[in-house]
Amino acid sequence: MKLPNVLFILIDDLGFGDVGFTQGSPPSATFTPNIDQLANDGLILDRHLAYKTCTPSRSALQSGRLPVHVTEQLKVPDNPNAAIPYNMTTISELLAEDGVYNSHIVGKWDAGMATYRHTPKGRGFSDESLTYFSHKNDFFTHNTLQSGCQTTCETENPGSHDCIIDMWEGSGPAVEVEKERAGDFVEDVFLDRALDILNEEEQTDNPFLMFYSSHIAHCPLQVPQDRLEPFLNLPNDESLCSAQTDIVNPAFDGEFQCRATYSAMVNTLDSNIGELVQKLKDTNQFDDTLIIFTSDNGGCVKLEESGGNNFPLRGGKYSDLEGGVRTAAFVGGGYLQQKNVQGRTSEIVHIADWYATIARLAGVDDIKDYRAEASGLPELDSRDQTSLLFEGAPSKWSDEPLFLSSNAVIVNEYKLIVQNSVGPAGHPGQVYPNASSYLSPVDDAGLNLNCSTGCLFNVVDDPSEHDDLASHLPNVVNQLKGYLLEDLVAYENDDVLQLECDGDVGDEVNCGCHLAIEKWGGYFGPYAKGE
Repeated sequence: MKLPNVLFILIDDLGFGDVGFTQGSPPSATFTPNIDQLANDGLILDRHLAYKTCTPSRSALQSGRLPVHVTEQLKVPDNPNAAIPYNMTTISELLAEDGVYNSHIVGKWDAGMATYRHTPKGRGFSDESLTYFSHKNDFFTHNTLQSGCQTTCETENPGSHDCIIDMWEGSGPAVEVEKERAGDFVEDVFLDRALDILNEEEQTDNPFLMFYSSHIAHCPLQVPQDRLEPFLNLPNDESLCSAQTDIVNPAFDGEFQCRATYSAMVNTLDSNIGELVQKLKDTNQFDDTLIIFTSDNGGCVKLEESGGNNFPLRGGKYSDLEGGVRTAAFVGGGYLQQKNVQGRTSEIVHIADWYATIARLAGVDDIKDYRAEASGLPELDSRDQTSLLFEGAPSKWSDEPLFLSSNAVIVNEYKLIVQNSVGPAGHPGQVYPNASSYLSPVDDAGLNLNCSTGCLFNVVDDPSEHDDLASHLPNVVNQLKGYLLEDLVAYENDDVLQLECDGDVGDEVNCGCHLAIEKWGGYFGPYAKGE
């Protein structure tokens, strides 16, 4: 039996309500016809879950662990303990051991870079892979905007605040790419590389796994002028996203119109996905390709960041409420269509489950992580969900506790959150922001929930989490609280790595940032010793 290609489309901070397929009708501000068509032709995953922030979700996806067993922290990549521990095996490494699949990643990595082993190449991806390491970058300069490097930049390059380019190709800095594409909208750069890889894959006999990992819709809100103009007539726009960047694009000199910019970015994402699908069809690879689509977390509702809309879900990124952890997701593509699978399911799938699921599709029988076991690291949590996807079977999480974080657990329809302050916790409208929205960070903080004794929601009957059932169902609260307080043994990356920096660089200079300038010519790259 021919093994399928897998195109995994991983979106950054996309709002649950920013695509049409989650609501059954096009959203009011964004426009996603290509995404919606793919979803409606495939299987929509109404309860696809992830972590509430980027790095833990991406680490869970690549490692097959729940975030509580790999990392829950948003550490910057120049922190040696950021993301996936050194001795955990990733899905691309697992497939590489078998030697059948060609594995590629294009776009955001955000899963570590301390040593070569932490980079995509070190984790089993191809030399053609083109990625960036940070949480967020400038879409036009390609400079990292979220790292510990500001002090280093100002110390070693006086007058420069954001001096480090974040673009890595295979085993080294993407110098040639930057020579040709400096100043280009980074999503165009990544799309072109993905299309090139698909052209190359047409000429091979091996199946492929490719992660297309878009920077959209993470802040800063930036988009080329020609893609912005069709959306500039949106009413009642606002400008709070200007806190993240000085420019919308090099050609734009007006006041920030954040809703228009966000909508244009999501529409650009949709167009790019349409091009990828068309390339698969033009190269006769579509029928053999399974497409998996998800965001890494819910949309960020904070208007000073991106202002995504998670309607009808409550809350957003940074919160264990459904708006933060339930993501817009589906499986599609010709491989699924060949098996006559279509519709939607309300069974639970976690982002960590794709490790075991992809391995099963790839014909890998033994997925045990022996290297991690020898190092005393947590074992795999990933559940093979192929029977759910192709046969309509129940989720492998049925009747079992799924730890969303150290503060939240789901068992079937019930979710318990135990945390002093849970937020953001607002209920968006179908149009967001609107007249009832909180329009400042100070006001937004007032929307947080106090769940210090436990907030309990039935997220099947009440996905918008209006009704806290804790006082009505104390036995359920106690059962789920027992899972959190007694059964959960959380793990956080505590690798001890030997840094390459000399002892005289000074305490005020971060080693990863220092070597970006001194070793890598102004590019982010590995800074600790290892494979």
